[in-house]
Amino acid sequence: MAVRPPVYRSPGWRERKAWERPTIFKDRRKRGRAGQRDRAAVIAEEPFCRLCLERGKHVKTDVVDHIIPLAWGGSDSRGNKQGLCDPCHDAKSKAERATGRY
Repeated sequence: MAVRPPVYRSPGWRERKAWERPTIFKDRRKRGRAGQRDRAAVIAEEPFCRLCLERGKHVKTDVVDHIIPLAWGGSDSRGNKQGLCDPCHDAKSKAERATGRY
């Protein structure tokens, strides 16, 4: 019967949960309840699409969008988030993809 050699672990070592591992997610996006709480706060503060309001239309916010995408070095703080409707979010995302910075 094969026996696995002992593995040295420093005192206090413990198996980390998936969400505690630093390299499991590539971006710095908040996930789980923290992310849901932040999205709900943004929608409560901005009930109408920010881009549509600039054009004088009142359209309900559907999506919380990062103004500067996380992939481009944007933060996940409140100052980098805005409420958008689905058509505005799709158009903004399409324009970001067209720049080829991803």
